[in-house]
Amino acid sequence: MKQKNEAVVIRAILEQLGRLRITKPVIIRYRWYEPNNRRDLDNISSFGRKVIQDALVQTKVLRYITGFQDAFFVDKERPRIEVEIEEV
Repeated sequence: MKQKNEAVVIRAILEQLGRLRITKPVIIRYRWYEPNNRRDLDNISSFGRKVIQDALVQTKVLRYITGFQDAFFVDKERPRIEVEIEEV
């Protein structure tokens, strides 16, 4: 399951960021938009963060992740994950 999801994330990274390389440490901010509020917040974010962060390192976009923040929202029409990367 992780490999399949990681492949989807890698495609999105290459589409959105191309061959961007960030060599400084970063903080990642995640905004999780769910179709409803039925799932446990930790279940939403823990697996998703692992897949996204592993894919960012695998594609060599990032080297050092010093921290992350999560925010959760409901959007019935357009569930999604927004990821903001900030150099520190």
